[in-house]
Amino acid sequence: MIHRTLLSIYIYTISSLTLAGITIDGTRIIFPSNAKSTNVQLRNTFNTPALAQVWIDNGDINEIPNNTEIPFILSPSLTRIEPQKGQIIRIIPLQTSTLPQDRESLYWFNLLDIPPENNQFEKVNKIDFTVRTRIKLFYRPTKLKIQPMAAYEALLFSPITNKQIEINNPSPYYITITQIQGTNKKQDILDDSIILKPYEKKLITTKHHLDSPQIVYTLINDIGVPQEFISKYPTYK
Repeated sequence: MIHRTLLSIYIYTISSLTLAGITIDGTRIIFPSNAKSTNVQLRNTFNTPALAQVWIDNGDINEIPNNTEIPFILSPSLTRIEPQKGQIIRIIPLQTSTLPQDRESLYWFNLLDIPPENNQFEKVNKIDFTVRTRIKLFYRPTKLKIQPMAAYEALLFSPITNKQIEINNPSPYYITITQIQGTNKKQDILDDSIILKPYEKKLITTKHHLDSPQIVYTLINDIGVPQEFISKYPTYK
């Protein structure tokens, strides 16, 4: 899932607004522990050049880019991308051997898209935005005991109260659930998506009581596509 934050808002009074146009191919990055590097493709979809700054953080959206605790470096970390052109960013591991090898670790890849000055509007009041995009970066040890598909199917759902469900992720993978429904698929009981850490049990409060012998849940798979699964569900009495 992509998170966009509008930063550095310069307000002058008017009606001209330009949003930058650099995009990332994909909505998540998987970094295998045995990889020497992995590539991220950026594309400038606009007809003007733009400046892209990239960095990795550990989930704190306010973290400064030069944090030395991040076990990756990016090359290049600052680059100009010409109109309708692309740029490959290499993610290179530094000290990933210190990360847990029995489960995934989660980081965030950040892109700050800085539009150029437009001389056409030099004498006009305007609002300029820089656009920040964040996508998940998963460090994945190669010796995990199960494959992602088996992890997706292994989720367990248990009713705790009339409107509370415990979700158990018994796997070494991070799992993002975007929707939970009964088999009739009439109504989603989630207010927002849920991220389950490896081996985490999470208690959630639902929008309404779920009276169904099975749960249909939708999660985001490795290629960033929603995928449905079905789990048995012991109805709360």
